[in-house]
Amino acid sequence: MSSTAETIYDGFLSNVEKALGKIDIELALQVMLFERKMPDAYPMVELQIHYKNGVDTDSKVSYVRDRYGFLVAGHGKNEILARGNMSVDMLYEIAQDPQIEKLTGSASVASY
Repeated sequence: MSSTAETIYDGFLSNVEKALGKIDIELALQVMLFERKMPDAYPMVELQIHYKNGVDTDSKVSYVRDRYGFLVAGHGKNEILARGNMSVDMLYEIAQDPQIEKLTGSASVASY
């Protein structure tokens, strides 16, 4: 790969990371790729939501389940896991919670 292409790619990653804030860049790129390849269905995402210390994750489990309809469970002291069909816009909306430190996970082709 030429150094010009690498420089462009590094700039692209930097810009995406700035735009998405708390969302893991690899997760966001996976979701956006699948959104474009298959625009009729959101990708299936296995999402780890990492909260700041001291957050009541039981109430967060209920909120995420009720708001988005995802399968959700507590995981450890400061984390919940959510599984469902998600867009990058949904991830961005979830990440706006000031008690969230970061969103990580993986995306795959949506199942029907």
